[in-house]
Amino acid sequence: MRTSNFAALLVMPLFCGCDRAPAANNVQTKSATYYAQHLDEATRVAAHCDQLNAQKQHALSVGDYQEWQISKEWVNCQTAMSVTEAAAIGDSVKQQALAP
Repeated sequence: MRTSNFAALLVMPLFCGCDRAPAANNVQTKSATYYAQHLDEATRVAAHCDQLNAQKQHALSVGDYQEWQISKEWVNCQTAMSVTEAAAIGDSVKQQALAP
């Protein structure tokens, strides 16, 4: 009886992890330099990531959401969003400098 309980304890973590949402770590991350040179793509990715983040917050448990936040997918999202925001700020500064 003790052996079967011990075996069950060893196998239990394998079953507990099966229902977790896997983080998309097969995503190719792109650098800020790449996104700065391809601003249209960065804008599309950032818009998609805003929607994806909202979906993940509602669909995942707190632990799974935190795990997703360290995935390559979310890192790529943050890079695209940062570049997009920086470009918008840069455009705003340029417009203010040109204003009479």
